[in-house]
Amino acid sequence: DAKVPSLVIVSSGAVTKPSSPVYKFLNLFGKIMEEKIKGEDTVRALYKDTGSCCTYTVIRPGGLTEEEGKGVTALELNQGDAKSGRIARADVAALCIEATLFPKLSGGTTFECYDSDTGKPLATVGLSNIAKANNKPEDSVFLTGKERRGAT
Repeated sequence: DAKVPSLVIVSSGAVTKPSSPVYKFLNLFGKIMEEKIKGEDTVRALYKDTGSCCTYTVIRPGGLTEEEGKGVTALELNQGDAKSGRIARADVAALCIEATLFPKLSGGTTFECYDSDTGKPLATVGLSNIAKANNKPEDSVFLTGKERRGAT
């Protein structure tokens, strides 16, 4: 029953949306999406009654890239699992470190993260990630109302 004081989990965007193309595709590989949501739910249950001594953060990145990290000003955080995009592994690692260093700010939360110029509705994100498409100024912007962008 010993719990980690500040646990950070890297899960996946679209993990709560089994009808989305991203979920369906990724779940072909050993039912990975089903296992990820089970893992998230198990951690939430384990940390439910720990009071202020222990907390967790679930980070749900979009499609991972090998690109250089773009930094906080290029990222968008969101909640509700309705929007995703691409994000550099280095940026996900930086978010994990920040969540570990500041558990009072990020603890008990779940959020999606992606490059702000790649964010799209889940129904279209799979194709845009494969094509490595960025949003263009003339594209209509899909907003959930929960988007948050970083500043230095």
